[in-house]
Order: sequence, then C-alpha cells, then structure tokens
Amino acid sequence: LMLAPPPPKANEYIIYPWLQPGRLLLLVGPTEGGKTTVTLDMLAAAIRGDFLWSRYPTKRINRVLYLHAEHSLSTIQEIAQLRGDIPVDRISIIHEFGTFGTALIEGTRPNITLLREISAVCTKLNPDLIIAEPISAFLATSENDNKEARQLIQILTGLGAKHNAGVFTHHHVGKSFFDPTRIRPKGLAIGEARGAMAFEDAAERVIYLRPHKNNIRGHLTVETVKPKGYPVAPFEIARDIESLVYHPLNPLSYTADVVGVLAARLNHPEWSLEQLADFLQSRW
Repeated sequence: LMLAPPPPKANEYIIYPWLQPGRLLLLVGPTEGGKTTVTLDMLAAAIRGDFLWSRYPTKRINRVLYLHAEHSLSTIQEIAQLRGDIPVDRISIIHEFGTFGTALIEGTRPNITLLREISAVCTKLNPDLIIAEPISAFLATSENDNKEARQLIQILTGLGAKHNAGVFTHHHVGKSFFDPTRIRPKGLAIGEARGAMAFEDAAERVIYLRPHKNNIRGHLTVETVKPKGYPVAPFEIARDIESLVYHPLNPLSYTADVVGVLAARLNHPEWSLEQLADFLQSRW
C-alpha cells in the first residue's frame, strides 16, 4: 500500500458529476436505446474539454481505450467518422481481444491472462478513460450471479485505479424494470439493470436511459442513480439524425439541481442571493 500510487482525489472529475478517475460509471438502457451514441457524446466532450450537452463540465483528456465486445469494429468507426468530432489519433478501439473470449471472470476467479493483456494495453496507451461494453460480455457464465457481478465491477474499477483512468461500461435493462411512475409491486427489484443487482450496487454511479414519456423516437430521459453529493435532476435529450449526436431539450435554468443554480447565476450575475433563491423556488 505504501508503494502504490496515490488514489485520485475525490473532487476530480472527467465528466461532472458522473465520471471520475479510478471510479466506474454504469450506463443502463434498453437495446438500441442510444447507449453507444450517448457514450460517444461523452467521449467527444471530454476530448474537447468543454461542456457535455452544453451543460456538464468535462476535464480534457488525451487518450481513450475502447474495449467493445458487442457491435462490429466497423460500426463504431463508421459512427465516429459520421459524427466528425472524435479525433482518430485520440481513441483506440479494440474489438478482437482475448484469445478464448472476452470473459474477465472464469467461474469465481479472474481471468488472469486476459486481465494481463488488457493491463499491458493500458500501460502502453496510458488512457485517461477506459470504456468496456457491454458489461455482460465480460462474464463467462451468468449475469444473474451477484458474486460474479460484484467481482467484475471490482476488476474493472481496479483496472481504472491502477492506471488512474475513469471506467465507463454499459448494461441492458431487464424485461420488467423498475418504473418510478408506477406503483412498485411488492418484491420487485429497485434496479433496472438486467441480471444481478450487484451491477448497480457495486458501481460508483449509475445512469438510466429511458424512452421519452411521450414515446418520441430519438428522445431520451436521462436519470442519475446514486449521485453521491449534489442532486442531479432528470433531463431530456434528443438525437439529431444527421449528425448522430444528442442535444438537450430543456434550458439549464430549468434543471432542479446544482447545474440549474449555476446557470441562473451565470445568466443573472446582478441578482442578490435573495433574488436567486426566489427565482429557483418559483422554477422548482
């Protein structure tokens, strides 16, 4: 422990308020629900070092390691090329890794061979961000086993901590996921992620992508679970079909969280604290 590098500071963020160095962010959404596009939005904003969706500040990063075990490599490359905002020299996408598959857990033990392979790639690239998706592809047996799910989260988080990189991964929703707008039947799990509850329990932060309340195609509601600090209000984004990026639908000042306070303060620097409080109370 004394020889280990110091852990990242708790107030350091790659994307505020979700993604931190040495920590894991889990994105949960339905199949074909925009998870990859949202990931590329986050990635592009962090490479630019500006605001994600003109809303959330990012720290500029230089290198990204993208371990993709679901879509073909050409799919990710084509999307990135069409977007035009992801420099090819800043992101390393690896689709074929692991000689005998991509499982990082073999039964109840880590796949040391594959872990060493990925760690060697990290040492070579020195990434600021590691994206590994989908998380189910890194399990060998069952995504319903809480022990294996927790071990996998710990392995991915440990990989990020070792290389001082943020870790970002995806998971699909279950068939009967939790909907807070409905009365929850007794015994229904609170989490939305498919399989073991440990995926969400062990992740540092969780984001849910939900279809728009009016079922508008290309519109999503983004909700944060386990914000750990300032509240993060749900907000809506819409996908631009031509540019393949998302844009926020609501003004910043309507967001009932710390970002809304910041937006109101920036828009009206002349207000007193009493005027600011009155405005926020009228909006919220």
